[in-house]
Amino acid sequence: MNPEKLRDEDLRLAQLLEQALSQAQTHGGPVSLLEEALRLAQERNLLLLKSRSTLLDEVTPGELDELTHLPNAKAFSTALERALAEEGDFSVVFFSIDQFDQLSNLFSAALADEVVLRVAGLVTRALRRGDVAGRLEDGSFGLILRGATGDRAFGVCERLRMAVFKQDWNTLHPGLKVTLSLGHTGRSGHRSASEVLARARLLQAEASSSGQNQTFPGSYY
Repeated sequence: MNPEKLRDEDLRLAQLLEQALSQAQTHGGPVSLLEEALRLAQERNLLLLKSRSTLLDEVTPGELDELTHLPNAKAFSTALERALAEEGDFSVVFFSIDQFDQLSNLFSAALADEVVLRVAGLVTRALRRGDVAGRLEDGSFGLILRGATGDRAFGVCERLRMAVFKQDWNTLHPGLKVTLSLGHTGRSGHRSASEVLARARLLQAEASSSGQNQTFPGSYY
């Protein structure tokens, strides 16, 4: 079976188990079996992540984002430092869900969480084996694209941006639209993970402030 399909199913199982565990705790029901099932689902997810990229060999369960089960900011930074220590080319992408804070304010925190989950699913399906995705902040993610620079990295960003743009968000709320603003940069001249990520953040901020729903630098640079 496709590893991405396995991960999608495991994430859905983990979400259902978390909901069932919360309900059991609230109503005083038995929780030990649910806790064990949830632990096993989380372990499977971690193994699948590690099987996709050697940059995640050292990630621990505590370094996974609780909502998306992607590597958190700490784990992503570690993976980025490992990528910098290697000789191969790569690109780093920082992207955010446009106007993410308004999702909670205009709709609900639960809807905002569901948007994040769906974006995370689209991210994992867009990446190649060896790439890394992490959730760095509430509505923001980072990507490490191994062996992809320049136009190739831009192409990955654009495929992801269009996948989110074309998603049927009406199933969550009528008229809901979700877009991404992305920034990508290569390793050239950067000596640390914080430097390369800061450059990607700067380009993402330019994309956001210049109209949103776009990737910087674009093909016109």
